[in-house]
Amino acid sequence: MLYDCPECGLPAEVTTVGDARGTDGPVEVVRVRCAAAHWFLGPGEALRRLLPDPRSSSSRR
Repeated sequence: MLYDCPECGLPAEVTTVGDARGTDGPVEVVRVRCAAAHWFLGPGEALRRLLPDPRSSSSRR
């Protein structure tokens, strides 16, 4: 699924990197990378909250 990049608004893809240890158990780590090469790495839950809903995205193709 494509999202709008929180930095520039271009199409961005979310990919799972893996799991990291957390105090309450494993935490999913994801990477967001857009067409302009902006990237973000962090907990999946936190990064997905920054991204607009892909169903309402104008960049979805």
